[in-house]
Amino acid sequence: MALTWVLGPNNASLSQRLRCAAMPLGVVDVARAQGGAHWGTTIRHKARKPMPAFSLGRRNNWRNRLARLDDAVDPDDPALSPAGRRRTGTDPGGEDSLVPRSLRAAAAWSWRLLAVAAAVGLVWWVGGELSEVVVPLMAALLLSAALAPLNSFLRKHRWPAWASSLFSLFVLVLILGGLLTLVGTQIAVQWRELTQQAVRGLQSFLTWLGTGPLHISHEQVNGWLEQARQRLVTSQNEIAKVAAAAGSSIGRFFTGLAMALFATFFFLKDAPMMSAGIKASVPKGSRAALIPGLDAGWHSLVSYVHAAVIVAAVDGVGAGLGALFLGSNLWLAITALTFVCAFIPIVGALLSGAVAVLVTLVTLGLVKAIIMLVVFIGVMELEAHILQPLLLGRAVSIHPLLVLVGIAVGINVAGIVGGVFAIPIVAFATGVVRSLRNGDPDSPASDTAIGSAAPPGTPQDSTARPASAADLDTPAAPPATSP
Repeated sequence: MALTWVLGPNNASLSQRLRCAAMPLGVVDVARAQGGAHWGTTIRHKARKPMPAFSLGRRNNWRNRLARLDDAVDPDDPALSPAGRRRTGTDPGGEDSLVPRSLRAAAAWSWRLLAVAAAVGLVWWVGGELSEVVVPLMAALLLSAALAPLNSFLRKHRWPAWASSLFSLFVLVLILGGLLTLVGTQIAVQWRELTQQAVRGLQSFLTWLGTGPLHISHEQVNGWLEQARQRLVTSQNEIAKVAAAAGSSIGRFFTGLAMALFATFFFLKDAPMMSAGIKASVPKGSRAALIPGLDAGWHSLVSYVHAAVIVAAVDGVGAGLGALFLGSNLWLAITALTFVCAFIPIVGALLSGAVAVLVTLVTLGLVKAIIMLVVFIGVMELEAHILQPLLLGRAVSIHPLLVLVGIAVGINVAGIVGGVFAIPIVAFATGVVRSLRNGDPDSPASDTAIGSAAPPGTPQDSTARPASAADLDTPAAPPATSP
C-alpha cells in the first residue's frame, strides 16, 4: 500500500488530509480538491480486487491512528485549540481535571438545593407578611375540600354552579352556627346552677387541701389569693393592653372568617375554571408529569379532610356521651369543643381533655373528674389505634413519624396555625410526590389529566395534539382525488 498526500484547501484540517492520504491507491479514484463541504470525499470503483491481508492490517493500523488524531488537538481548528478548550471547559488538563467528579456532583447538588431553599424561604417570608390573607385562603381550601362531595352531587343533578356553591356554604354555616347556638344556649340557661356548682366544687377543693396529704391551711390559701389580687391591681395597665390586643385579635378573627367563607364560595363555584388556569400555567414540558401530580395531591387532601371530619365527630360524640353519663350539664359544650379541637393534631386533644376534666372537677367532684379523664384517654386510644389507621391511613398513607415531625415543625414555625395546616400540607405533598414517583408520562391516565385542563364546555379529543410552528408554516396538502 502506498500513501498519497492529497493537497486540499487551506481550511482542511490535519485529520482530513491524513484520511485521504491513508487510502490505498487502488481505492482512491478521484480526490476533490476544489474546497467546500465535499472536499476529501472519494469515489470508489464498483469492482475492485480483494485487498491482501498485509494491506488490510496496514489500513486498520492507520484507521486506529486517525481515531486517536480525532481526539488530539488540531492546530488548524481554532475551536479545538488549547485556548478554545479552556474557554469551553473541555480541556482535560485544565482546572476541572483537578476536582474529583464526586465533588463536582456535590457542588452541583448544593447550589441547586440552596436555590430551592431560597425560593421556599422567600415564599414563607411573603406568606408571613401576608398572613391575614394567606391563612383565610388556606382555611377556605380546606373547607372547599370538605364540601366538594356535596357540591359535586348537586352539580350532577343539574344545579347551577352558583346555586350548588351557595347551598353547600349554607349547610356549613348552618352546622357551625347551630353548634355555637346550642352551646351558648345551654351555658346561658344553666349559668346560675353552674355558678353554684363551681362554688361548691371550689369549697370542696379547699377543704381537701387542708385535710388532705398536702396540709395547706385556709390562711395560706387566703394569703395567696391576696397576693394575686394585689398583682392584678398593680398590673392594670398591662391588663388593659392585653385586653385591647385580645379585642383586636377577635376583630381580625371575624374578618378572616368572613374572607374564608367568601373565598370558599368562589372556590366551589369556579373550581373548574381555576383548575384549568393553574394547569395551563404549567410549562408544556412538565405538564405530562406535574398535572397528574397536582390532581393526586388534591385528591389526597380531600381524602384527608373527609377522614379528619369523621375522626373529629367520633371524638366529640365519645367525650359528650361520657360527660352525659356522668351527669354533667355541659355535655353538649364538651362535645362541640372536642369536635373543634380534634382538627388540631395532638394539641387539640390535650386542650379539650383538660377543659372537660376541669369542668367535671369543678361541677361534679374529684371522682367523676377522674372517670372523665379515663373516658378521654379511652377516646384518644380509640382514635390513635383504630380510627386513624383505618381512615387516615387508607386515605393518605402518611407514616406516624412524618405526622409527628410535620406537626412539630408547624407548631415551632407558626404556632397553633402551623399545627392546624401542617398535616394537610404534608398530605398534599405526599400525593404529589407519590404521583411523580409512580406516574408514567406516556400512560393514558396522564393524557386524560392533561386534557382535563381545558375550560369547562370545551370538547376533548384524545387524538388531537397542539399545533406547532412547523404546522402553521407548512401549507396544507391538497385533498386526494380518486382516479
